[in-house]
Amino acid sequence: MKMTVIAGVTAVSLMAASSMSVAQAGQGEWATAGKVLTGVFAAGVLARALEPAPTTAVVYQTPPPVVYQPAPVYQPVYQPAPQVVYQAPPQVVYQAPPPVVYYSAPAPVYYPAPVVVVRSGCYPVYHHPYRRW
Repeated sequence: MKMTVIAGVTAVSLMAASSMSVAQAGQGEWATAGKVLTGVFAAGVLARALEPAPTTAVVYQTPPPVVYQPAPVYQPVYQPAPQVVYQAPPQVVYQAPPPVVYYSAPAPVYYPAPVVVVRSGCYPVYHHPYRRW
């Protein structure tokens, strides 16, 4: 199967190489570029066909041995319960409330109303920097 593919690709590339004509200036520059790219592609296909097949290696490893260790033994530690010490509640002390002191408010102070003076015959003069309104 592989040899028939190689023979077919070689035959197609030889036919393409023999059918190339001499390109003249102004006639077929794009054709020349296409032929060059086709040759590069054919060379890539040929190189890929000649590569050796990838090999797959299977390696079997034995699992590491399982070692069981005995669980540690814990000895219970007994402690006596702490002694409870009861204290007498604090003694309640009653105090008399502070005495209430009443005082009289100061007498109100009256101030005379302000006087506003309005001049009826004099108007303020407004000044504009350019003297235009």
